[in-house]
Amino acid sequence: MIGGFVADLTATLRLLDDDDSGDARLALDAIADQGHTLLLSAAAFTQALIIAEPTAERVMWLYGFRATKVADHTGRESFRVAAQSRFAARPHDVPLHQAHTAHLAASRGWPVLTADPAGWAGFDHLELVQI
Repeated sequence: MIGGFVADLTATLRLLDDDDSGDARLALDAIADQGHTLLLSAAAFTQALIIAEPTAERVMWLYGFRATKVADHTGRESFRVAAQSRFAARPHDVPLHQAHTAHLAASRGWPVLTADPAGWAGFDHLELVQI
């Protein structure tokens, strides 16, 4: 059985952070060593690149890591992605990257890897793993 984790924006930012040389990298190594996948929402990955402005080396390290996959948001998924926002405490404030991450996790039965579990208030149907 293939298993894995879906990284949210906060986890992706930690993985792209040059100053965070320890915990995040160890977490990614552990995921890969167990044969799991780290799935990144294309929306969360893009937003992390905008916010963090990481070095090209850091981006390629994460993007090219053996366990990392990036999932695009397709038009056919739009209604299912949008439906995930209804679980949030404030549904109209849910950003696309969070709704897409929730959809990817829910559709696969994988936990969300996050640095901010409180940001997932109301998403009780999802398992959260703090990085």
